[in-house]
Formats: sequence, C-alpha cells, structure tokens
Amino acid sequence: MSQPSQGGQPGKSKELKTSSKQVISPSVLKEDKRKLQLLYIIKVLGGVTEKGLITLLYEGAQKGLNMGHQFNTLGNNLISPTVKEDITSLLYLGYIESDQTKKLKLTNDGEEALAANKQLLDEGFINTVNNVVTELKQKIVSIDQEYNLKLRSERRRRR
Repeated sequence: MSQPSQGGQPGKSKELKTSSKQVISPSVLKEDKRKLQLLYIIKVLGGVTEKGLITLLYEGAQKGLNMGHQFNTLGNNLISPTVKEDITSLLYLGYIESDQTKKLKLTNDGEEALAANKQLLDEGFINTVNNVVTELKQKIVSIDQEYNLKLRSERRRRR
C-alpha cells in the first residue's frame, strides 16, 4: 500500500511484476531432444557441476558435439542461458538433482526417463558424446575440483 507523503507528492508503491514461463511436463523429453541429450551427458559423466557441463558443451561443440546452445564469455567465465534453462527444467521435473558439492546427478526418475526415451538418441550422437567425454574428462574433473575447493573456502570464511 502506498502512503501519501507530505507535500502532495505521491509515495512509492510496489508493483507486482509477472513473467510468463512455459509449462514443463515430463513429456518434454520427447518434444525437446536437447534435454534428453543433456540427461545422457550427465549420466555418462556420472555427476558434473554446471560450470563443468557448460565447458564440456562449449569445447564439445568445437569437436562435433553441437547441440544448438549459445555461449557467452563474461570476463573469464563461460556462460550459457540456454544450458541454464535446460538444467532448470530438468531440476524442476526431478530428473536431475544437485548435491552439496553442487554436482548435477541423475535421479531415479531421470534414469527411468532416459531408459524409456534412449531410442530417440542417434547412434552418432552417442558415439560423439563418448569420444568428447573421454577426451575432455580430465579437464572437466579439474574444473569440478576447483569449484569444490572454492565452495569449501567460502564455507570456512562464513564460520
């Protein structure tokens, strides 16, 4: 509620801002192949931070694993709004979860959804992912460990 202020000037009022989001249902994996592909990549990695996943997708795109994501560099940080949106959707559906170390892992529902829809993935995509993951696994693991150390040091400072 706004209160009139002295001097005849109207006071500040708070406005409710709304934004529309597309409704997400479990059938999204059949409609959006990119989310299914992300599930497969997270499964192959066995758990990965968001930063590690974005790095894998960025460098993988240069090695033939182009999933149509857009990437931006902000300082030394690589960001992707489309990857973030896909991860948020998969988290919302309960197909992936984030543990204390901020690693994304498949849930039981995610495993079942992937198994039920795996036939929608191309054999070429699966081979490309396996090759790219094999090639970049050490780099992704080091990014994840660096991020984990950063989280630990932030927790210590808070105490």
